[in-house]
Amino acid sequence: MEPAQVEKFQLEAARRRFEDLVPKVKLLKRQVDASGITAIRSLEDLAPLLFNDAVYKSYPISLIEKNRFDQLTHWIADLTSLDLSGVDLSGVQGIDSWLDALEAQTNLRMFHTSGTSGKLSFLPRSTVEDELCFEGFMKLHAGFGEDKGVKLGGKDDIRLPVVYPSWRYGRQVAQRAMSHAQRRVAPRPEECYTLTNGTLSADLLALSGRIRIAQAKGQLHEMKLSDPLRVALKRYLEEQERRPQETAQFFVDVAEKLRGKRVLIQCVQSVLVGAAKAGLARGLTNVFSSDSCAGTGGGAKGVEMPQNWPEILKSFTGITRWRRSYGMTEIVGGMRICDEGYYHIPPYYIPFALDHNSGAPLPRSGTVTGQFAFLDLLSQTLWGGIVTGDRVTIEWDRPCGCRRKGAYMHSNIIRYSELAEEDGDDKISCAATIDRTDAALQMLINV
Repeated sequence: MEPAQVEKFQLEAARRRFEDLVPKVKLLKRQVDASGITAIRSLEDLAPLLFNDAVYKSYPISLIEKNRFDQLTHWIADLTSLDLSGVDLSGVQGIDSWLDALEAQTNLRMFHTSGTSGKLSFLPRSTVEDELCFEGFMKLHAGFGEDKGVKLGGKDDIRLPVVYPSWRYGRQVAQRAMSHAQRRVAPRPEECYTLTNGTLSADLLALSGRIRIAQAKGQLHEMKLSDPLRVALKRYLEEQERRPQETAQFFVDVAEKLRGKRVLIQCVQSVLVGAAKAGLARGLTNVFSSDSCAGTGGGAKGVEMPQNWPEILKSFTGITRWRRSYGMTEIVGGMRICDEGYYHIPPYYIPFALDHNSGAPLPRSGTVTGQFAFLDLLSQTLWGGIVTGDRVTIEWDRPCGCRRKGAYMHSNIIRYSELAEEDGDDKISCAATIDRTDAALQMLINV
């Protein structure tokens, strides 16, 4: 599509999405009332209507601590067009059972973040966005420019064993995608190989995030846990201690079954590189066929990554080409990197670069560096407008060497919080793992 075609499509689609969701999504209606923008006449009109990404974790943490999931449901209902008023929450104890109840009684399919900031973000998507998210996940391996790629996940597409060195079930993006992949990509369900057949618990992710922050602030002694949560946390920490050894053994087992075969392997960078290092330490190299479908993204998640991490992956797996993408839980799908090293923005994302201080939109031409924001047109039951915490450089009209048209971003994306840390500001957000040597933590889980 030519840039003029893209902008025409985006403006019309944004108008339709705006007109459909304003009467249905209460928080969007409040944003409209506050901004005074009642119609979308230009793409710039969207900028004041974009949510701060913290909006999806703007609930009081006390609602979770006090098991007030009725109030948490009222909060999430303001962010979606789905009707949650009739949900029966009797017997709900904890985040996982709350999400089970919502999904059993409605079309809601909640996605949540990893909670590295100490609080989970909850994205109230529906079955519609869940399907589109999987399609976007698989599009990472499809055609891109003159690259024919491989089609996966469709009725008549090829089937490959799936390798994912993490939890099989859960409500993060990757686990959601794996639930589709084991049905629609793996030749048989048992050919979806995961590190564990268990579920990545939202309760334990939320709790571990709170513990990290409490440790950083020296406030861990103030926390109180119920007996079931204490037992679950202790088991979770023990599993984390065993994870490097289990990861190495996982790939020993997978190598025996799939040595030299073409597979689909997918995972966030931090987990996958950790798995590759553990495998190399066991003498495993060139495990899979070189033409396997391999993808990674998601950033380091607070883990310090070696500079040569792409070479580590190639040496371990034997896969010569890794698909990389830029995305986040708040976006349905992602943005594929080209061979020139740039992230190309599909037409169904309307991108913005904002002034980090004022929030004003920067020019949509030339080379511009600012705070990344977007309207995700794939979001149909929630407002897909988000101001992220990332600093990006967007090329609006300079042709890319890969010959693909449209706006694209440089790969040197960094969070503004990391820039602040480099300047000597608050370091709490750096806490990526729980300090298991903390005496207060041992008291907390062993009382």
